Amino acid sequence: MLVFYRFQQKLIKRDLCINRSNHQKPTFHPLDDFLNPALVLLGQGLKKSPIGQKLGFANHPYLYKGL
Repeated sequence: MLVFYRFQQKLIKRDLCINRSNHQKPTFHPLDDFLNPALVLLGQGLKKSPIGQKLGFANHPYLYKGL
């Protein structure tokens, strides 16, 4: 009886997922697959930088040409 109850709970939860079955990812998965590696690398870069150090990704002279 308990096994049937758990199976019924899983069935109900699975049916409530929108646009998703057992073998599919959510509709927005291409964006998620693209952003995850970039966010991981950004997080690693921020962890390695000492506190109080300026971030050097915008210190390029060509960015100031129009000023």
